[in-house]
Amino acid sequence: MSCFLPAFRAWCLAAAVAAGLLTGAPLAAQDRGAESKPFVDIEATYYNQPQLLERALFELQPSTPGQPRLYFVGFAGWGTQAVFKREVLAVRQLFDTQYATAGRSLILVNHWTTLADTPMANSMNLDRALRHIGRLMNKDEDILFLFMTSHGMKGRFAVEMTGFGFKDLTPGWLRGALDRSGIRNRVVAVSACHSGSFVPALAEPNTLVIAAAHADRTSFGCDDRREWTYFGDAFFNRALRQERSFERAFERARHLIGRWETKDKLVPSLPQIAGGEALRARLAALVGHEWDPPAE
Repeated sequence: MSCFLPAFRAWCLAAAVAAGLLTGAPLAAQDRGAESKPFVDIEATYYNQPQLLERALFELQPSTPGQPRLYFVGFAGWGTQAVFKREVLAVRQLFDTQYATAGRSLILVNHWTTLADTPMANSMNLDRALRHIGRLMNKDEDILFLFMTSHGMKGRFAVEMTGFGFKDLTPGWLRGALDRSGIRNRVVAVSACHSGSFVPALAEPNTLVIAAAHADRTSFGCDDRREWTYFGDAFFNRALRQERSFERAFERARHLIGRWETKDKLVPSLPQIAGGEALRARLAALVGHEWDPPAE
């Protein structure tokens, strides 16, 4: 279960444990290889962030006029579980292969295994990355796909790395960061409990928003024994391997998640999708699928 409360940042909901959905162990202990976790020099790691981010940004390729491209940014926010890291890495690989984002993809990850080579997932790094990509993109032709995965609560996307004191992301902050970047055409996928609470602030004709759960519902599958969360598995790992259209893949994933939740006797998460009306034709041409215009 993907769940988050400020007073229990190192634990999922006790109800989930009682229901047998989680092991009940502290999140850090659920991490694969947690027993061999090395000492983390927080100060050195913090001051190394500009260099790591600069190197990652330097590797991104600028847009080519007349050749619309997709750019990808992955953000794994919860650092005491590896499932979110694994999910972002796998989705980046999928996009680099299937949507030709190699050279135009970037990930920000909170996990002790990536501290030496990958920029951390925090608001400062995300804001700077979006601004840089906004300068590289052709704002009229190119499209950004931003994928965020973590725990969450209504109006909050959790950003956690022990010892660093990062701030959670809010819908208003994320909308502001996207607007400041100058990126006009965007797809934002938020995988977390209550992620539907990000939809009203983000969805508009040029922004397609996909959320793993309704604003008043939890999502599932954050157990660190899993390779994917429910939403990540259904949407990215399964639906997008069969259907290149993000909207049609969402419909496939929504039905699949519903079946899983019914089988496991879970309260439906009710994944959400909204906005993007002005993106449909451009997305169809960019990702290579047929587009059915809306009926008059």
